Amino acid sequence: MATALKKGKQFKLGDLNLDLRLTGKSVVSIEKRLGKSIMNLFIDGRGGDRMPPVNEVLIILQGANQTHGVSDKDIITNFDKYFDNGGDTLSLFNVVMELLEESGFFGKKDKDTKTNSESETLDATTTEEETTL
Repeated sequence: MATALKKGKQFKLGDLNLDLRLTGKSVVSIEKRLGKSIMNLFIDGRGGDRMPPVNEVLIILQGANQTHGVSDKDIITNFDKYFDNGGDTLSLFNVVMELLEESGFFGKKDKDTKTNSESETLDATTTEEETTL
Protein backbone atom coordinates (compact mmCIF):
# COMPACT_ATOMS: atom_id res chain seq x y z
CA MET A 1 0.00 0.00 0.00
CA ALA A 2 1.50 3.33 -1.08
CA THR A 3 1.28 6.37 1.16
CA ALA A 4 1.26 9.95 -0.06
CA LEU A 5 4.11 12.15 1.08
CA LYS A 6 3.08 15.12 3.17
CA LYS A 7 3.71 18.40 1.36
CA GLY A 8 6.34 20.60 2.93
CA LYS A 9 6.09 24.21 4.08
CA GLN A 10 7.42 26.60 1.44
CA PHE A 11 9.71 29.41 2.60
CA LYS A 12 11.87 31.88 0.69
CA LEU A 13 15.21 32.62 2.34
CA GLY A 14 17.06 35.18 0.23
CA ASP A 15 17.22 33.63 -3.25
CA LEU A 16 16.53 30.10 -1.98
CA ASN A 17 13.13 28.47 -2.14
CA LEU A 18 13.11 26.00 0.73
CA ASP A 19 10.73 23.06 1.00
CA LEU A 20 10.57 22.45 4.76
CA ARG A 21 9.33 19.19 6.25
CA LEU A 22 10.40 17.46 9.43
CA THR A 23 10.79 13.70 9.25
CA GLY A 24 12.03 11.33 11.94
CA LYS A 25 15.41 11.17 10.20
CA SER A 26 15.69 14.96 9.91
CA VAL A 27 14.79 15.43 13.60
CA VAL A 28 17.55 13.00 14.65
CA SER A 29 20.04 14.78 12.39
CA ILE A 30 19.06 18.25 13.64
CA GLU A 31 19.27 17.20 17.29
CA LYS A 32 22.72 15.66 16.71
CA ARG A 33 23.96 18.93 15.23
CA LEU A 34 22.43 20.98 18.03
CA GLY A 35 23.57 18.64 20.79
CA LYS A 36 20.13 18.88 22.41
CA SER A 37 16.46 18.30 21.82
CA ILE A 38 14.66 20.67 19.47
CA MET A 39 12.22 21.39 22.31
CA ASN A 40 15.13 22.59 24.48
CA LEU A 41 15.65 25.45 22.04
CA PHE A 42 12.51 27.12 23.34
CA ILE A 43 12.82 26.44 27.08
CA ASP A 44 15.38 28.09 29.34
CA GLY A 45 17.01 26.52 32.40
CA ARG A 46 14.12 27.58 34.65
CA GLY A 47 11.41 26.18 32.38
CA GLY A 48 10.49 29.55 30.89
CA ASP A 49 10.25 30.47 27.24
CA ARG A 50 13.30 31.55 25.30
CA MET A 51 14.11 32.54 21.76
CA PRO A 52 16.86 30.39 20.22
CA PRO A 53 19.91 32.00 18.60
CA VAL A 54 19.75 32.49 14.83
CA ASN A 55 22.41 29.84 14.13
CA GLU A 56 20.20 27.20 15.79
CA VAL A 57 17.15 28.36 13.83
CA LEU A 58 19.20 28.10 10.62
CA ILE A 59 20.28 24.55 11.57
CA ILE A 60 16.60 23.60 11.87
CA LEU A 61 15.82 25.18 8.49
CA GLN A 62 18.77 23.38 6.89
CA GLY A 63 17.83 20.06 8.47
CA ALA A 64 14.15 20.34 7.52
CA ASN A 65 14.86 21.48 3.96
CA GLN A 66 13.91 18.90 1.34
CA THR A 67 15.39 20.86 -1.60
CA HIS A 68 18.40 18.91 -2.85
CA GLY A 69 21.90 20.43 -2.88
CA VAL A 70 21.48 23.28 -0.38
CA SER A 71 24.58 23.54 1.80
CA ASP A 72 25.17 25.30 5.12
CA LYS A 73 27.08 27.94 3.15
CA ASP A 74 24.02 28.47 0.90
CA ILE A 75 21.80 28.88 3.96
CA ILE A 76 24.17 31.43 5.54
CA THR A 77 24.63 33.39 2.29
CA ASN A 78 20.89 33.55 1.72
CA PHE A 79 20.17 34.41 5.35
CA ASP A 80 22.42 37.43 4.77
CA LYS A 81 20.34 38.37 1.69
CA TYR A 82 17.12 37.75 3.61
CA PHE A 83 18.32 40.00 6.43
CA ASP A 84 19.60 42.72 4.04
CA ASN A 85 16.20 42.80 2.31
CA GLY A 86 14.28 43.49 5.51
CA GLY A 87 13.75 39.96 6.80
CA ASP A 88 13.90 39.64 10.56
CA THR A 89 14.79 36.96 13.06
CA LEU A 90 11.33 36.92 14.64
CA SER A 91 9.82 35.90 11.29
CA LEU A 92 12.37 33.06 11.03
CA PHE A 93 11.47 31.97 14.54
CA ASN A 94 7.78 31.96 13.58
CA VAL A 95 8.49 29.84 10.48
CA VAL A 96 10.22 27.27 12.69
CA MET A 97 7.36 27.34 15.23
CA GLU A 98 4.80 26.76 12.44
CA LEU A 99 6.94 23.94 11.05
CA LEU A 100 7.13 22.27 14.46
CA GLU A 101 3.40 22.70 15.02
CA GLU A 102 2.55 21.24 11.59
CA SER A 103 4.89 18.32 12.30
CA GLY A 104 3.12 17.47 15.55
CA PHE A 105 5.82 18.56 18.01
CA PHE A 106 3.23 20.16 20.25
CA GLY A 107 0.79 17.26 20.03
CA LYS A 108 -2.13 16.67 17.73
CA LYS A 109 -5.09 19.03 17.81
CA ASP A 110 -8.46 17.32 17.88
CA LYS A 111 -10.33 19.07 15.07
CA ASP A 112 -13.55 17.14 15.69
CA THR A 113 -14.04 18.24 19.31
CA LYS A 114 -17.45 19.86 19.71
CA THR A 115 -19.03 21.33 22.78
CA ASN A 116 -22.69 21.52 23.59
CA SER A 117 -23.10 24.88 25.24
CA GLU A 118 -26.81 24.31 25.86
CA SER A 119 -26.40 21.14 27.92
CA GLU A 120 -25.11 22.82 31.07
CA THR A 121 -25.14 26.37 32.26
CA LEU A 122 -24.04 28.37 35.25
CA ASP A 123 -26.71 31.00 34.63
CA ALA A 124 -29.38 31.54 37.27
CA THR A 125 -32.26 30.44 35.06
CA THR A 126 -35.24 28.50 36.25
CA THR A 127 -36.40 25.27 34.66
CA GLU A 128 -40.01 24.25 34.01
CA GLU A 129 -39.90 21.91 37.02
CA GLU A 130 -38.87 24.74 39.34
CA THR A 131 -41.75 26.96 38.23
CA THR A 132 -44.48 24.34 38.76
CA LEU A 133 -44.17 24.25 42.55
